[in-house]
Amino acid sequence: MKTLTKTLALISLAVASGCTTMEDAKPAMQSLKGQPVQAAFAKLGYPDAEQNIAGKKIYVWNTSSSGTYTVPTTNTATTYVNGQAIYSTVQGTRTESYDYSCKLRLIASQGGIIENWDWDGNIGGCERYAARLKG
Repeated sequence: MKTLTKTLALISLAVASGCTTMEDAKPAMQSLKGQPVQAAFAKLGYPDAEQNIAGKKIYVWNTSSSGTYTVPTTNTATTYVNGQAIYSTVQGTRTESYDYSCKLRLIASQGGIIENWDWDGNIGGCERYAARLKG
């Protein structure tokens, strides 16, 4: 039940914010192939890291965020007094946690031409990159 509640909360948040997923951004990422890395920098900003591996340049954008938030709860209780049902509602809160992360990698030639890309993360972490790519 707790997982269902978290899932529903995240879906509600995503719908309310008009989220953009990395799946939505795939066409924009594909269109960057063959272009200079500056085209990606113009959309995403400068990367967090740059590596040279096997004659390729790897540019990495990385983000993570975690924390907690409070969710209101409502529970209904039924008590019987002399055979008569008495209903009461108890309101309270519970604390939920989140852990958002995203790592986006661009693989480019030593000459700075984008050859490929990949990403790993969840919607909470990757949404900002996806929105920049689509925008």
